[in-house]
Amino acid sequence: MRKRDFTSIVEEIVEKDSRYLKESYYFVREGLEHTLKTIGKQKHQKIEQLSGKQILEGLKDYALKEFGPMSKLVLNEWGVKSCKDFGQMIKNMDLYGLLGKTEMADLKDFQKGYSFTTAFVKPFLPTRSTVAKKGKGRKDNQSSSKRKKKVDDSGKTHNHSKE
Repeated sequence: MRKRDFTSIVEEIVEKDSRYLKESYYFVREGLEHTLKTIGKQKHQKIEQLSGKQILEGLKDYALKEFGPMSKLVLNEWGVKSCKDFGQMIKNMDLYGLLGKTEMADLKDFQKGYSFTTAFVKPFLPTRSTVAKKGKGRKDNQSSSKRKKKVDDSGKTHNHSKE
């Protein structure tokens, strides 16, 4: 029996479950390798020993590393809109033997994951203090220019600034 390669198996998975594009399966495979390298440096773990939480954190880290502020957009384009989708894809990959002999985390672990907006958008939003400082500066500039010039009822402008 000839061993099938990753590409042909992913094509078969996508034919039966078209919710996710094949690129998303490549991303998950690479994200799992990234996670294993990151965690493996710490604990020498194998994929069957990873919890759902560890997998989700690793995939988040990998997405941010690869796509930065475009992470959510790219994943959504591939059909991946929540942590539950990651869990479903991993289940599909496991059913087709792409993850080796595993005892993967329960799909419930993936449902309890993070919000994609919090994980992939929020890190790139300006901080509240930066926005507040910019807004405060504009008000100060506006009020000082108002103090300098006043228009009387006849339409003439008078300069009242202290020099």
